[in-house]
Amino acid sequence: MIRKECLELLAARITDQLVVTSQSGQRIEWAHLSRHEGNLLVGMMGCALGVGMGLALALPHRKVIVLESDGSVLLSLFNLATLGNLRPANLVVYVFDNGVYSGSRISYPTATAGHTDLEAIARGAGVPNATTIREVEQFRREGLAALDRRETAFLVCKVQESLIHREIPRPVTDLAENKYTFVRYLERTENKPVRFVGRG
Repeated sequence: MIRKECLELLAARITDQLVVTSQSGQRIEWAHLSRHEGNLLVGMMGCALGVGMGLALALPHRKVIVLESDGSVLLSLFNLATLGNLRPANLVVYVFDNGVYSGSRISYPTATAGHTDLEAIARGAGVPNATTIREVEQFRREGLAALDRRETAFLVCKVQESLIHREIPRPVTDLAENKYTFVRYLERTENKPVRFVGRG
């Protein structure tokens, strides 16, 4: 299964959902596929799941989607215990697990290339609906169906290592501009001001 194929299927389903991406090659692919103002392109590994949970808890009437990577989840496993206990019903987490840190120029294997099973870790942390998806048809059937349910979902999508993101032009906006675009989108669609002092 190729990550970009899954992201293309997901992009076709985006209307007013909020999408938070981790720092990885998928952030580049997603920014290329979706110009939606509800995209928050997080620039640090290990932060997307925590940010997405916060948004889901603060805005329980909105569907929040988190696009994670195996490397990013492994850097912040504590988030799974929080997710397992809070279980926001409006949160869907897709972990694109290629078994390598391929965002760098040299790909190093992650623990999931060995014996580590993120679905099992998530289940042990109390996360409901933790599932591993291995084929694009399964992603189409089970992965996209999670968007229509009102329950937490944690979907580990086993994908091949892909270097497609290295061939895609980088987003023309930087992360600070993306943050303000996202915040203004929230203000407009929630019809209330978002008060914060941002420094990048």
